[in-house]
Amino acid sequence: MRRAQAGFTLLEAIVALVVFTMGALALYGWLSTNIITLDRIRARQQLELTMHSALDLIRRTNPMDTPVGERQVGDLKVSWISALLEPAKPNVVQSGRPGIFVVGLYEVSVRVSRNGQLLQTFQVRQVGWKQVMATPVDM
Repeated sequence: MRRAQAGFTLLEAIVALVVFTMGALALYGWLSTNIITLDRIRARQQLELTMHSALDLIRRTNPMDTPVGERQVGDLKVSWISALLEPAKPNVVQSGRPGIFVVGLYEVSVRVSRNGQLLQTFQVRQVGWKQVMATPVDM
């Protein structure tokens, strides 16, 4: 009688390699998908940061004073065009007395580009102001 052999046969080794390879390919596909997703998230976060910077720049601009313009900040270019929605009116302070400004409501269309490539466009409503009196009128 023959003794039973210990160890693997060639067929068992090939089957084990095929099972391992299928698992490794599935893991590689999962990792690849996660890396692509992370790159998309990173790009979206960068775009959000850029849009916040552009909005901050626009919020600091008086559309009554500068209805059309553009600013370059590094490689970022922000340009805008303002359209009057509500005509300018004298402002009123909390006590009901006239203030020192006239104010109007504008819709500002903003274009944000980097290195000549358009990143985003958006609209924002903003108050424009102009000082017309040196001190408030006392009543």
